[in-house]
Amino acid sequence: MKQDLKSKLKKLLPDIKENVLLSDYTTFRLGGPADFFYEAKTQKDFVKAIKTSRNFGIPFFVLGRGSNILFDDKGFRGLVIRNLVCGARISKKYKKVVGHFDTKINRAHFAPADPQKYLQFDDLDYEQELFDTEVEVFAGTPLQFLIQWSLEKNLCGLQWFAGIPGSVGGAIAYNIHGGTKLFSDYIKEVQVLDKNNKLITIKKEKGNFAYDKSRFQKEDLIIVKAKILLSHGDILRARYVYKEWWQRKLKIQPQINCPGSIFKNFSPEVVKKVGSPTTSAGWFIEQAGLKGKKIGNVKVSEKHANFIVNLGKGKAKDVKKLIKLIKERVKNKFGLDLKEEILVLPEKI
Repeated sequence: MKQDLKSKLKKLLPDIKENVLLSDYTTFRLGGPADFFYEAKTQKDFVKAIKTSRNFGIPFFVLGRGSNILFDDKGFRGLVIRNLVCGARISKKYKKVVGHFDTKINRAHFAPADPQKYLQFDDLDYEQELFDTEVEVFAGTPLQFLIQWSLEKNLCGLQWFAGIPGSVGGAIAYNIHGGTKLFSDYIKEVQVLDKNNKLITIKKEKGNFAYDKSRFQKEDLIIVKAKILLSHGDILRARYVYKEWWQRKLKIQPQINCPGSIFKNFSPEVVKKVGSPTTSAGWFIEQAGLKGKKIGNVKVSEKHANFIVNLGKGKAKDVKKLIKLIKERVKNKFGLDLKEEILVLPEKI
């Protein structure tokens, strides 16, 4: 990057840093240095950083809490903008309850198997109460903070997403799943910065939400904040689900030095064809004999095969090799194609 461009960048974003190791900011603890790294703590600063990157033609990536991502060992050539804009508020209370789940979109792919190895959800699942409260939340807000905040306000709905790391922006963009629920079930609208650097609002119906998918993954739309719908329902039950669901995850899923689930679960329709007892990608990986498989200093978790763990000195290149091996083995054994749930930068493996 030319020196004069660096000077202009530093003048517009005074707190910008150079050559920051991304491994320090991801739950995988992997990734080389970013050319530039900027932490935005206000919406004004966040929008300014995006506009600056676009105006100078600098490649940029918006980083939340660092889960669900694998950066390359060589790092990122451009600007990584860490969104720390955090906060939530009740923006509206409805006099009458309003509808909720959109049955037209694909549901979360969840079906239990061995309770000693895979999460059980049937006894926790129930029909969500109708919504009566609107909450406005910034994209940089940690998801677990939002859940705890909502429960303290006696608001139900987000308990299904207990234990999922990351920020609200990532939860929206990747339409995360908790048990049988999708995050889009609770979205009313999303405010984004479009490619012309204008703040626009996109209604849920225009978000193209599906299982682990939304239009925000591919289009040049930067999520700034959102309005979600929650309910004053059975708060004691919601709190129980939140605590119990998280405790079950702690027993079965690794919690450190990993990005979360590596692959998407299969749909019920797909697994029915092969006679699998579950939709869990971890079951297929385990059946392929890869539980505990190690390459370099990363390995398939012995707790849950859909997690890859960094043993401390891991490399992104070894994770990519392991991902490739897993996909090949599952394809050969079952004829099925695993698809990554994590974001790999650069995307080609």
